[in-house]
Amino acid sequence: MTEPLVVRDPSMRAAGELLRGPAVTCGPGTSVRDAAVAMTEADRRYVLIPLGDGRLGIFTDGDLRRRVVAAGLDTATPVRAVMTSPVTAVPADRLGADALMDMLELGVRRLPVLSPTGGLLGVLEDADLLATATRSGFAIRAAVARAADPDALVAATARVPDLAVGLTRARVAALDVSAILSVVVDAAVARAAQLVAEAAPEVRVGWLTLGSLARREAMPGSDIDSAVVWADAADGPGASAAALGYAGTVYALLERCGFRADANGALASRPRFARSESGWRAGLDGWLADPYQDQGVVMISLLADGRVAHGGTEHALAPVVAERLRSNPDAMRLLLREAVEDKVRMHSLRQVLTRRTETVDVKAQGVMAIVNIARWAGLAAGSDAASTPARLRAASDAGMLSGDDATALSESFDVLAQIRLRHQCEQIERGETPTDVVPLDDLTPLYRSLLAGAVREIAGVQRKLAYAGPPA
Repeated sequence: MTEPLVVRDPSMRAAGELLRGPAVTCGPGTSVRDAAVAMTEADRRYVLIPLGDGRLGIFTDGDLRRRVVAAGLDTATPVRAVMTSPVTAVPADRLGADALMDMLELGVRRLPVLSPTGGLLGVLEDADLLATATRSGFAIRAAVARAADPDALVAATARVPDLAVGLTRARVAALDVSAILSVVVDAAVARAAQLVAEAAPEVRVGWLTLGSLARREAMPGSDIDSAVVWADAADGPGASAAALGYAGTVYALLERCGFRADANGALASRPRFARSESGWRAGLDGWLADPYQDQGVVMISLLADGRVAHGGTEHALAPVVAERLRSNPDAMRLLLREAVEDKVRMHSLRQVLTRRTETVDVKAQGVMAIVNIARWAGLAAGSDAASTPARLRAASDAGMLSGDDATALSESFDVLAQIRLRHQCEQIERGETPTDVVPLDDLTPLYRSLLAGAVREIAGVQRKLAYAGPPA
């Protein structure tokens, strides 16, 4: 496959290679004054506070302004009283791009970096990772998190389409644009769910993000797939109606933000996607027992990709689905069969490439085949990864896919992402609603060639898995 036609961020190096020096540290009893002096002398905007048992706190220049000066505290105050704790750390071998996504997810600007033995090596800052073009993603993410009411959230999310276009113009890799966009949009979904919940405290549900947004693979034209779940203890007369009403209000706010609800009906405002914990477990039992009934394969696949956007981790369904699937060989074989036997879409792509049709739906006719193979392979490999590239890497490492096949699918996924993103950003600039349907005449000869190569690679892996199964 041809190398991606983009310039990836310099953050493709390991986090440990990007450190600018050792971390500045102090004890929890250190005064704010002395901590500020340490920051100044080291020309840093933070100081880390080791707390024992591997835990860390952090005190930043922003904390100094907000929590000390603005609050009128004495600078003799011990730093433990104004620090943030606990602090998430990353291993030294984590890619800078992944660390960037961690920062964006957590809404922080610094991450401690640890050695393989757990020793503190230093602190990775956003400035060490961010190309100028990606700074806007952090700014929008911060504005979303600060949105005090629905109107403020609508104003913050109005910049999301321009974010995608700006990143693409700056030649940030398509998969990086997709990941940044996904984090920002999911943060907006979470804030919308939180704002509505604050106005209706009697409704206690968890909001689950599904589909490409949950996998961190959304494009500007992606819609919002969601589900809600509530504790069995909160179940009873009216619980379902209250949850559906809550979800409907969240969707109304998301529509104001410019985010479309899923056209295929994966909506938290539908009874099918709004259930108690036991209701979801009962549904899962039925889908695993007979995946061909009640759209079982679709539901299992959606839930396997899900993540909690609002509410506690106790609402997470993906770990339950993964565990049940791995203990059900028949269901796993069905996932594989569904991923490799749908040749109609690949045939449609061949029609496109031979100009027997005028358009191609790049997602339906190419991307989803890779997503489905990766989902099966990642689950079979025992991986908890949610993204398609990470699942493919895990499957290759575990021997569920050959290294060549995993690489071919990963590169094809990258190529298709480039085509989708380029097309959708051009639609946004023309004032059109972005879609995955690309007119053949819009593809340059080079992109048509890349698309043809991706088709061949995907179809080849499908045939191999269909006939021979996974590697022994």
